[in-house]
Amino acid sequence: MAVDPYKRRQQRLDAKRGVQPTDDETEMGLPPGLPRFGRGSKFLLAASIFAAILTIGAVFWDREAVKRADGADPDNAAQVQLGRSVYFAHCAYCHGDALEGKPGWQQTFPQGGRPPTPLDADGPAPVRSDDALFEIVKYGGQPFSPRGYSNDMPGYEHRLDDAEIWAVIAYILKQWPEAVREERRQSLR
Repeated sequence: MAVDPYKRRQQRLDAKRGVQPTDDETEMGLPPGLPRFGRGSKFLLAASIFAAILTIGAVFWDREAVKRADGADPDNAAQVQLGRSVYFAHCAYCHGDALEGKPGWQQTFPQGGRPPTPLDADGPAPVRSDDALFEIVKYGGQPFSPRGYSNDMPGYEHRLDDAEIWAVIAYILKQWPEAVREERRQSLR
């Protein structure tokens, strides 16, 4: 009977390392030195796999829920995170990294229009409802401006889907102090 040269080499290496095959290994024909899983290790492995599947499922579920959002929820971390990334990609250039708007936003340009308004708690945004903010982002500022006023706020109807717009609003709301959000909830009822 010919012995496999790989097995002989492996046996020599195991002998140098001091690895002794167990009776179970020699009976089953397993090469010595492979890791063995006891009861505790098997449980830990199964628990780790289960936890990984659960985590992946939760992340997927959160993403799907955010995609189907039909309102702004500043307490939904996944929606706020999406809103943050969309805000910095599309809104921060005009409205500022800290929602501060541009200086002189209350003054009118000679050719009409105003600089971008702040979206922080000190600006005019808290007096508008979530639906009004949504429509301004989606359709632009001009349809909601007084006659003869030139509004440079573009509409994002063809660039962002509704869930992304709600996410931006959730991000903006999250930046406001809780007292401002609560006062706004009471006044907009």
